[in-house]
Amino acid sequence: MERVAPHDVSGEGVPVVLLHGSMNTRRQWRRLHRSLEASYKVISVDLTGYGEAVFPENPDTHTMEAEAHRVHRLLYEELGCEEPCHLVGHSYGGAISLCFAVLYPEDALSLTLFEPMSNHLLVDFESEVSDAGIALIEMITEYHERGDDVGGARAFFNHLTGTETFELLPDGAKKALSVGVGKMLLDYRTTMATGFTLADYCGIESSICLIQGRDSPKLTTAVTGVLATALEGARHILTSGDHMAPVFFADEVNMAVMEHIAWVEETAESVHKQVV
Repeated sequence: MERVAPHDVSGEGVPVVLLHGSMNTRRQWRRLHRSLEASYKVISVDLTGYGEAVFPENPDTHTMEAEAHRVHRLLYEELGCEEPCHLVGHSYGGAISLCFAVLYPEDALSLTLFEPMSNHLLVDFESEVSDAGIALIEMITEYHERGDDVGGARAFFNHLTGTETFELLPDGAKKALSVGVGKMLLDYRTTMATGFTLADYCGIESSICLIQGRDSPKLTTAVTGVLATALEGARHILTSGDHMAPVFFADEVNMAVMEHIAWVEETAESVHKQVV
């Protein structure tokens, strides 16, 4: 039984929460964490089943909502945060960030999302992409069930980057991705099973910045496109790279994240001065 979600925390000030993508860990954001800690209280979290975090006890009943509750409990019960937080999420971490903002609107100051994989939105708005995603998951499931998680990780990585570069990764990176295949399949199921709708996300009042890679395939950018069209006032930014840009083009992605957080803080300060 996990008592406290494994995390790194440093700095003081407004909380900034960093949520990684599927088949990764909180270390994904370590450079961004270091860049922010001089100005904010930065919390990088291992989502369930990754890094030092335990796999969900009851996978069949696990939900995105449970992931969001777990992050909220860490911030406001275990760490004693008292202010609303900035949420930064990549892929599955982006989907959890949206869920968090719907469940806890008073505690979500802003969202900066790199290609959030809220796959349930595609069923109604991008059915062909949704079908392609389901086919990919079925392929990876077959690899997983016959014990070939390396094959599953290869399919996942190559399809989500639109490349054939998995074999170019260091052996350690390939192994780390392979270890996460089982949880990634559960991540996909939770994003498809949620009851949240686009209308729920349109009701989020927090400032939202959507980021996507210029070379990302439709499979990973379709959700961003749906959200960018529907969310009034959301910023939409392009960076170098593909779905893994937060890892391989970290400096550029991190700069976009920091600029949005700073913009939200400056805007809030300006509004406060006008009111006073």
